[in-house]
Amino acid sequence: MSQSNPEWPEVPVVVPWYHWVWVYPAAWSLRLWLATLRINISGVDAVKKDETYLITLWHDRLFTSAVVAKRFIDRPITALISTSKDGGWLVAFFKLMGIKAVRGSSSKRGAAALMSLTRAVRTGDCAGVTPDGPKGPRRECKSGVVALAKLTQRPFLLMGISYRRAIRLKSWDAFAIPFPFSHVDVRLEVMPVPGESQSDEQVALSIQQKLNAISGD
Repeated sequence: MSQSNPEWPEVPVVVPWYHWVWVYPAAWSLRLWLATLRINISGVDAVKKDETYLITLWHDRLFTSAVVAKRFIDRPITALISTSKDGGWLVAFFKLMGIKAVRGSSSKRGAAALMSLTRAVRTGDCAGVTPDGPKGPRRECKSGVVALAKLTQRPFLLMGISYRRAIRLKSWDAFAIPFPFSHVDVRLEVMPVPGESQSDEQVALSIQQKLNAISGD
């Protein structure tokens, strides 16, 4: 019998209420940091602000994802976030940014997370998904996002983000954090609902190639 990995528990880790004493100040500090960024967005003309999309981006670009998405999407957003402790902190931050969360991944609570996210999309929420998360391999698109598209019949909104100056963390995805007051280039591309004749693997490879083409290194 395989043993569960404590870093990726079946039951999602939740930030204890007493930590919110400093979660709020930290989140507001991050919001101020994000407000200093000079964000240039292209491809907006192809985006319908009231459309329900599957917002898809690489895991290493999560730092700016919430503030960018809020600029061109009018609908509520529900993000898929891992069950890990790091995921618990990300949920806390996203909550203060006005983004809801579904906890799970391809390896933990995958089916339950997929169904919860499907219900959110069918009720009008956009979904936020990192197809290489929560633990890689880096920039390798998994097929879960394709299954979500086929279940919901909603198009992808690929979000390519490029930082001109950024800090790189020593994590599996080389998570990037842009310097305050630096430039951030965002490229949006709408990708239609995949046809039934297309295999999940073919669509995932197409997403991977397109995201890599419009995302920074």
